[in-house]
Amino acid sequence: MEKSDKQIKKEHFQNLVAIAYADGVLKKKELLMLSQRAEEYGLGKEVVEEVMANADKFQFLIPMNDEEREEQLSDAVYMAMVDGEVDKTEFDLCLKIAEKLDLDESYLNHVIELTRKLWK
Repeated sequence: MEKSDKQIKKEHFQNLVAIAYADGVLKKKELLMLSQRAEEYGLGKEVVEEVMANADKFQFLIPMNDEEREEQLSDAVYMAMVDGEVDKTEFDLCLKIAEKLDLDESYLNHVIELTRKLWK
């Protein structure tokens, strides 16, 4: 059974929430980014509240196509960097995400470098 676009966006949002909580703290910039993504994805307040309340229970869900995999990794890196740094816990989580997405560490490092350049 094929997933709806809304379900795919909810799963992507769940993955972002897991990344935001990876260092054990949800910072203001991370919350703002999550809020923006939820709005972009058209997720209602009740869906966002459900996701946030259950953040520690989600399993990482793997997208079906290359474009979605690359987008999820890019968003994961962005979420990890939104507070200005990628700490070891966040990097390790991004690496696990990359591996689950069938992307390697060199690709992750490439995405991190591109994201840093975009922020400068």
